[in-house]
Parts: sequence; structure tokens; C-alpha cells
Amino acid sequence: MAQCNTIPLLQELPANATNAEALDWVSRMRRVVDRWESLPGYQSFSMTPELRRQVHEELDAVELSVRRNMSALEGA
Repeated sequence: MAQCNTIPLLQELPANATNAEALDWVSRMRRVVDRWESLPGYQSFSMTPELRRQVHEELDAVELSVRRNMSALEGA
């Protein structure tokens, strides 16, 4: 799996996650980023527009990687 470089919160995806678990994780992380200001203690981590964009790009990359892996497995 691709490793995110932005904030520690996004590095929780286990290396041995299944494709389904990885897609669920991506979905959860997107919700976390989208609701950032409503989370307890969000002030501890700055979420600038640039950082938010970077997080979304990294999540997109993880999702694309998982979907490619799933396609390769289906084609095998």
C-alpha cells in the first residue's frame, strides 16, 4: 500500500490490509478530512487548504492502487 506523508492519522492502514479493508480505510480517512473542524482536538493539527488537497491526492492514489490490484486479481 502507498504510505501517506501528510499527518500521522493517515498512516494507520495496515500493510496486510485486504483490498476491501483498504477501500474502507480510504473512505473513512476522506470523511475525517472533510469533517476536520468538527473533530475533537482538531486544533492540534493544522489542516490548511494545501494540506487538505495533498491528503485527498494521497487518498486518491491509494484508492487507485487498490483498484488496480483488484483488477489484476480479476484478470488472473
